[in-house]
Amino acid sequence: MLLTTHHHARLILFLAIACTSSCVQVQPKPDFETARDLVEESTGRREIFDPYTAALTEDEINAILDEGLTLDEGLRLVLVNNRELQAQFQEIGIAHADWVQSQLLTNPSIDLLLRVPSDGGRSMIEAIVGGELLELWRIPVRTEAAQQNLEATILRIARRSGELIAETRKAYYVAVAAEELHGVARDNAALARRSFEAVKNLHEAGAADAFDENLARGPLLTAQLAIRTARIEAANAKRDLARMLSVERPVEDLQLTDPLPTLATTEFDPEALVQRALVSRLDLRAIDTAIKALNARAVLERRRAWGDVGAGVTVERPSGSGDPLVGPAFSLTLPIFDQNQAQVARAEFQLEQMVKLQESARVAVSQNVRSSADRAITASSNLAFYSEELLPQAQRSLGLAQESYAAGQTPLLALIEVQRQLVEARRGHVALRLEASTSSADLERVVGAVLSELHLE
Repeated sequence: MLLTTHHHARLILFLAIACTSSCVQVQPKPDFETARDLVEESTGRREIFDPYTAALTEDEINAILDEGLTLDEGLRLVLVNNRELQAQFQEIGIAHADWVQSQLLTNPSIDLLLRVPSDGGRSMIEAIVGGELLELWRIPVRTEAAQQNLEATILRIARRSGELIAETRKAYYVAVAAEELHGVARDNAALARRSFEAVKNLHEAGAADAFDENLARGPLLTAQLAIRTARIEAANAKRDLARMLSVERPVEDLQLTDPLPTLATTEFDPEALVQRALVSRLDLRAIDTAIKALNARAVLERRRAWGDVGAGVTVERPSGSGDPLVGPAFSLTLPIFDQNQAQVARAEFQLEQMVKLQESARVAVSQNVRSSADRAITASSNLAFYSEELLPQAQRSLGLAQESYAAGQTPLLALIEVQRQLVEARRGHVALRLEASTSSADLERVVGAVLSELHLE
């Protein structure tokens, strides 16, 4: 098959276009940067997992943990080291690859025909190179849908990062509270032992009988058992925290250096917080973007109902002498049996489904914000009342009971009951401090903004 100089020029132009398309690169790094910007916008934290940088080594993680873990270090670790988040970040790369693919033309096809005369003679070769014409009309819509999907993926991953921060903050607070309750159990055992020793000494001095001594032994044994239970709960709480941080080493002896925060009663305006959440929640913005993507997808499916039109160049070497025959070639897929009705309907149903999910999500966010704000206000108020009234009252009662018992004016059972009430008061105080701390983390999560920005009038 011979080609003229003019035909060579056409072939070179075609190959140049093909090479340009093949040089397209998948470079999602700017999308990862966008995700980091969104995380910083919603959480105030910039440092987050970057697929293009080296991960933290085991030695680096151990160096952090060996000095005791602060809350800030825990939040940093979950953003850079959590394996779930690292896996989800790959979805950004996947969506970026889909976006790049959406901009590319389908590879051209080439058909070769060889005809050999039955009576002998020179064979004939025909070549047809063609591509889809209507694809040029579909690429802009296809690219828009892929772009919106990419943006929705970035928003969704950034939202998940914010949720992990709130969950890690809660896990840290739970572990700190569990460690404090372990301390309360030890203090209670020490108190029960002192009471037992005092009664034992009185028994030996003849001022108490064996019944009193045996009665004092019961709370001591119960307190010793409570230490074991509290130790396991504290260890498991630290293990839960370690799972979130993707830390594999044993953490039973890990020191958590930050105490539960002391929160003052704060009055939030729930309706102002609702409006803030509807604007700042990244998952709501992701749904908005997904709706745009599905709308573009519906347009694309309607355009596919036209069928396919192919165009190309045919080159034939005729038998005998002479130049090759060159001319246009066309192919048309007739939309007779399949007019893409099913895919059009599917895309429209998906679009309507996402619109309803958006409405449902907005309702859920509004009510969750109101519930979280109410919980945070109530928890802070309860903590203030407990700290100022109930706990000091239980401590004063114990002091008076001990003095009265030493003077022989209060029976042992009354002293034991007052001790039990103080232990319960201390446990309740820890529980309320934990509730106030976790409710603030929940409020940040449901609003999608840091707590310092939520003090709205």
